[in-house]
Amino acid sequence: MQRIHLRTVDLNLLVVFDAVMSERSVTRAAYRLHLTQPAVSHALSRLRALFKDPLSLRTPAGLEPTPRSSALAGRVAAVLSEIGSIFVSDMAFDPATSERRFAVGMSHYAAFVVLSSLVARLKRLAPSVQLIVHHTSHVRGLDMLERGEVELIVGNFPKPSARIASELLFKEDFLCAARRGHPAFTGKLTLQRYVSLDHLQVSLSGEPAGYVDAVLRRRKHRRMVSVTVGHFLVAPPILARTDLVATEPARILRPAAEQLGLAVQPPPLALPAFDVVQMWPRRLTAEPANAWLRAVILESANERL
Repeated sequence: MQRIHLRTVDLNLLVVFDAVMSERSVTRAAYRLHLTQPAVSHALSRLRALFKDPLSLRTPAGLEPTPRSSALAGRVAAVLSEIGSIFVSDMAFDPATSERRFAVGMSHYAAFVVLSSLVARLKRLAPSVQLIVHHTSHVRGLDMLERGEVELIVGNFPKPSARIASELLFKEDFLCAARRGHPAFTGKLTLQRYVSLDHLQVSLSGEPAGYVDAVLRRRKHRRMVSVTVGHFLVAPPILARTDLVATEPARILRPAAEQLGLAVQPPPLALPAFDVVQMWPRRLTAEPANAWLRAVILESANERL
């Protein structure tokens, strides 16, 4: 096995390696690291000589890692995270006096469910901190973290890379809702009756078919989605004034049902719950302010469970 003496290695090379593996592009890695493209290319050349491996191959889709670099990527991310924690673990954070600014990404759903409780806690526990909430989504969240636009995201996201840490806040179920007195809700809502109704669904991308429709297709059923809207908060008032039916997350529909007098029932088919998580760069795991905010978000997310 090849032995590499640490005293001969510039650890900044690992930072470059981590950025290139994340961005799959020398140009984007240079932008992320505030370096010139030739500087990143030179660092890559040194890394290739050090590991005696090309580390990446050019393809039409960008740089693809070699098997060796794929095996190294998670270990390098962990090493950089550990090094980062050495420098932040002893930094004090006093929420009562801090004027820290937190930049957080939340989906529309997460903001509705978590944000009111979170802000109330922050004003009570840390009255001088600033919270900046950026809109994010299942598709954009991880990229916002990788680019440093936010230090934490809340919502439902794909499996992250080794550079990103994750914590489950709760699992979310679904409910069906319709106006009070809707004839389909006078008794138990059967699957046969359900697929015969006109449906409203929420889709941030504007697609007229979504998660529920995929589950129905696997069971050889189909529903009629006659209205698709781009925001959860738009749906309940429409339900209250029409005969449309919606199947959406329970933490959205339950409060709306109380406010607007909607009827709710469990879906007539098994819809697997989805995970609502918070994610952050692993290098910030031991950073006191970030760790404190994560704890407050966890409490806020579970306040109404």
